[in-house]
Amino acid sequence: MSAAHRSAVIARRGCALVALGSAGLHLTSLGHATVSVSGVLLAMMVAGCVFCTRELWVVGSLRAWLVVALMNIAMIALHLPAPTHHHGGSAATDASLAMSLATLLALVEVCAAAAVLYVRTRRLGAALDDDRRH
Repeated sequence: MSAAHRSAVIARRGCALVALGSAGLHLTSLGHATVSVSGVLLAMMVAGCVFCTRELWVVGSLRAWLVVALMNIAMIALHLPAPTHHHGGSAATDASLAMSLATLLALVEVCAAAAVLYVRTRRLGAALDDDRRH
């Protein structure tokens, strides 16, 4: 295994661990879900994070990176409008901290996935341009 390949595997598995951390954050939030619909949604997010973790750890395919990017963009879209300012009470502060951490992790995952997708597909655009010229 070359040094470049080894470092790519290490980086990919590092991203898989970040996805596992996201699953852990959703799992801790699952215990605080007061509405059954939000509990089901959180359970689905945990399953999605675990799926991405496995895919990134084992394969690291373009499909896996695309799923990571899309799920995290959706997560950011859902987390940003959530209320983060609460008066008093440490439970609200803990929830706000967890929400901020989850959003930050999602942003890191989107940036990593976008970088990987760009690097691994940039040659495809050049091939398409060559085909159009002929």
